[in-house]
Amino acid sequence: GNVFCKEADFENAEEMYRKALEIDLEAQPDNHLVLSNRYRDMATVLTDQCKIDEAIKMHKQSLARKLHIHGREDHPDIATEYIGVGVLLMKQNRLDDALQMYDKVIEVCDRLGPGEENREIVALAVVNQAIIRDKQGDLESATELLEQSLAIREEVFGEMHPETAIAYQIIARIYGQQDRLDDAIHASTKALQIRMEEHGEDHPYTVHTFELFLQLKHDKAAAINEEGLALSNAGGDYTHAVK
Repeated sequence: GNVFCKEADFENAEEMYRKALEIDLEAQPDNHLVLSNRYRDMATVLTDQCKIDEAIKMHKQSLARKLHIHGREDHPDIATEYIGVGVLLMKQNRLDDALQMYDKVIEVCDRLGPGEENREIVALAVVNQAIIRDKQGDLESATELLEQSLAIREEVFGEMHPETAIAYQIIARIYGQQDRLDDAIHASTKALQIRMEEHGEDHPYTVHTFELFLQLKHDKAAAINEEGLALSNAGGDYTHAVK
């Protein structure tokens, strides 16, 4: 199954994962960790084929077994499962349900304490919440959440990490939508620096980030030209009035 996944042959990968699941369902106790992992594999390959309803069912099967194994909700594995379900709910545009799932992630991690793994999970949940708020048109909340996620990522991963670059890219786009173009250009520049260092200039991630940077620079130039034109027109009107 893993080999087929690497080759993007998801149909055959699904068939292999189903066979592995069937074998382990007969060979392992119902709440064995291996079964949870099999359900996770199924959720992943179903997601790759856009079979979202089935993928959610598989995530829930995995979650039920992990809850039984750990005996409590307060465990990083549980928070990670909630993340997976939240992502799938976003794909279905069930944004409010996804927000509730990410709230559960944050609640679990808050109870677990400030460990590095928990902070990583929280950063992912918060950035996904920001993406949802952006889709809902709440740019102010989206910005606050992104700035929170960025601070966590810089603390956990460091300033020059690809995960930090993702936060910079998203926040640059949000700033751009708010016409905070100087802030947007600064954020996109930071993201581009990280991408160049980590991937090189020809990598698709770097190219995509550079395109964002160029678009923001273009928007800034257009805004300056528009402002200059407005001032020029205002000056012409004033001169005419004096005459």
